[in-house]
Amino acid sequence: MLRLVGVTIPDDVDLFNGLRMIKGLDTKNSRAKIETLLTKAGLYNRQLQPNGKLEKVYPKVADLSWKDKARLIDIVDMPRAVLRNIHSSPKKLRLIADSIRGKGVDEAMAILQFMQKGEAPTLLKLLKSAIANAGANHDLRADDLYVAKVTIDGGATMKRFMARARGRACRIRKRTSHALIVLRERFAMSKFAASDKTQDGAAKKTVKKAPAKAAAKNTAPKADKPATAKKPAAKKTTKSQGGKE
Repeated sequence: MLRLVGVTIPDDVDLFNGLRMIKGLDTKNSRAKIETLLTKAGLYNRQLQPNGKLEKVYPKVADLSWKDKARLIDIVDMPRAVLRNIHSSPKKLRLIADSIRGKGVDEAMAILQFMQKGEAPTLLKLLKSAIANAGANHDLRADDLYVAKVTIDGGATMKRFMARARGRACRIRKRTSHALIVLRERFAMSKFAASDKTQDGAAKKTVKKAPAKAAAKNTAPKADKPATAKKPAAKKTTKSQGGKE
């Protein structure tokens, strides 16, 4: 089972038809976009058809590992919000972004609301915009979301100067930034990783049980050796008694 952007894809469905179940990829013109996504993720095979042509064949959800599912979740368009040309330097904004990365939506909003930073209200508005996009475009609940990605990039730099002594001038750089917030469902990968770990654990248990049985068989003959060693000791005692008589 694979859950992408609020849609659960069964195990017996191939990836191409599974992605067409997602809102925004269910149109007639979305075939090229889906093929581009799967090609970018490397989740396809080339198979020779009876007509002699090589065509792409997409695997089923049940055949994917949890790493393939994680790669697919990163590529698929998740709810996001972008704000450009913020009148603040990237260094100042990254201090705020680091405090909300990986947090739940409610916790991140509380952190930004009470943070004593000048640009915290700006990122709070951007986070609310991402939550609104998740509900309107992907039908996702805010309780199931967390801040998966926050990137702060440098924008255009306005160059000014300040007059100094002896006819000199010092350059002033007024920096701007671009901010991106990406949200993701909290339980999108936890179930898949847990199921794969249980399968790996069951396989390890079956492998460990076989050597235990073999070890028990090897230890069984060792228990009989002390019994055979007692017989020569008894013969020695009889010889010694005969010598004394």
